Amino acid sequence: MLDNLNKNIKKIIKFIPENFINLSSKTVIYFGLAVYWFVIVAGTFFNIV
Repeated sequence: MLDNLNKNIKKIIKFIPENFINLSSKTVIYFGLAVYWFVIVAGTFFNIV
């Protein structure tokens, strides 16, 4: 049963292009950093005012 699952996972991974994975990870990282910096700047601004 696990052997069949392993084969199916390998088939699914072959259909996902490598560039799509790299693009998605970069986008997620940049989005996370933007949210992180927005929280820092907003927190600083609201504490000053």
